[in-house]
Amino acid sequence: MIADGELQREARRVLRRLLAADAVLARAPDGDFAVLRNGKPDRAHTRATSEAVAGFRTRDWIAPRGTAPESFALSEAGAAWLRRTEADGDPFAAQHQLRRRRLVVDAEGIARNVIADEGESPLARLRARKLIDATQCEAGERLRRDFTLAQLAPRLGVDLSAPVVLGRRGAKGETLTETVLAAKQRFARAMKAVGPGLGDLLFDVCCHLIGLEDAERAFGWPTRTGKVVLGLALDRLALHYGMTVAAPRRAPIRSWQAE
Repeated sequence: MIADGELQREARRVLRRLLAADAVLARAPDGDFAVLRNGKPDRAHTRATSEAVAGFRTRDWIAPRGTAPESFALSEAGAAWLRRTEADGDPFAAQHQLRRRRLVVDAEGIARNVIADEGESPLARLRARKLIDATQCEAGERLRRDFTLAQLAPRLGVDLSAPVVLGRRGAKGETLTETVLAAKQRFARAMKAVGPGLGDLLFDVCCHLIGLEDAERAFGWPTRTGKVVLGLALDRLALHYGMTVAAPRRAPIRSWQAE
């Protein structure tokens, strides 16, 4: 029987390769298993013994796909375990996060490198599921940055950082920084370019981080309608920002002619 430490080492090596959306672990003619991508061996020719695969199954790190010969995909439990083992700091917090290092600019115009949880953004989750492309995701995140810099989100308490004017914090007459004003103007122009119909969905998903399924229910739309509307809205937003938008795939032209 394979030792637990060796099984975990094998799991880290093999499960990393299964993170790709098109990757599966399939039984090879010799009885062991190999990682395939689009039906072909992956670049590293990753293989695993049948004993190791049995250990992965016992721990629910892989899920059967119901094919013959048998094959497996990475399960949610396996992806969560992999994130825990490779996380710095709090591994259980990292299990539910998609941590990435990114450059952010605060309201004072100061740029900083921070580690952000991309899992909090519905756009990042849709991008990971290949429901939107990189350009659409970047356009939505750009709108979200302007929304944040413009300080348009409602406050849930007293703003202790606001200057005191005539004995009160945040009194009228308080001047906003140029960064905040510029972000407000960019945000207003972007929303006007998208239009009121599409802009409502962008406002919920990009700015208030409402999930696409929840937004569909709030608008009373049929299931999967939001994906189509969001794609159109993000394309229009990307065009406003001067980004290159991918042309939609067209079905082959069919014709019929009488004899």
